Amino acid sequence: MCKRGLKTKVLDLFCGMGGFAQGFKSAGFRVTGVDISEHAGKTYELNNIGIFKYVDLSRCFIQGDYDVIIGGPPCKPWSAVNTIRRGKKHRDYVLISRFFKHVELIQPKVFLLENVPLLAAEEKLDQIIKELSNMGYSTQAKVVSYSDYGAPTKRHRYMLFGTKLGSAEMFFERLKMHTSRYKSVKDAIWKLRDVEKGDFPDHVWPELKTIDNYLENYKSNKFGWYILKWNEPAPSFGNIMKTYILHPDAFNGGKSTRVISVREALLIMGFDECFHFPDGLGLGVRYQMIVDSVSPVFSFAAAKVVRELINH
Repeated sequence: MCKRGLKTKVLDLFCGMGGFAQGFKSAGFRVTGVDISEHAGKTYELNNIGIFKYVDLSRCFIQGDYDVIIGGPPCKPWSAVNTIRRGKKHRDYVLISRFFKHVELIQPKVFLLENVPLLAAEEKLDQIIKELSNMGYSTQAKVVSYSDYGAPTKRHRYMLFGTKLGSAEMFFERLKMHTSRYKSVKDAIWKLRDVEKGDFPDHVWPELKTIDNYLENYKSNKFGWYILKWNEPAPSFGNIMKTYILHPDAFNGGKSTRVISVREALLIMGFDECFHFPDGLGLGVRYQMIVDSVSPVFSFAAAKVVRELINH
């Protein structure tokens, strides 16, 4: 592990439970996470990801000397799933600007923003990128799939990279060298196939009585209702309590016509078996924190490239 990397400080804004930061920690960075959520903070600290600060980023700014800023501002203003309040109508719309205000105030060598692909169409981004250029940042954006980096999920995410260390194109060029064959759902969760509910940490799920009501949705995958396939990566999915994502053995005459467990969702997102939640968190809270996370499989690949660029 590179000693210079160990001294490199990362500020993780809107950090949630720490998926983005976990990859950077594994690559040797010192991480400070910031979020308003008490549940996220307890999970972040319990897994020893880094320093955690409870801060409402809509009201306050973080000060300090950081070499790297990463973060995923809340995506609801641009999420395809959110059909009620979109764009400027959503209260979280201003938070994207708060991320870039931190870049302006702290002036890190590198920043990396993660969000849903629909953010790319946000008109405000054009002005933000011009302002970043005036501050000396080269920027480039690309939509990536976590499965291209070895995660068992095909989730696509918009990534905006900026740097003062040269051309931002270098980030995505070097990132290509860290691609790997995807892992399937079977690779991720087969080990739990015959494990009884509750016999492994977080291997729990809600007992839902209405799954049969949605058979037509599962046939067409309408509204994001999926039965996972053993030999493929999982599609991107939302909170399991809202859209029932079914275990691959569903409707095969066995006992597994059920939604995937919290642990299975963690493994599919790329978290390892050691990751765990504090006691007392409800199922919905745990599922939501998982789907709000960056896959640590992808973030580790990204962190290795950032380390290479900083230490070059």
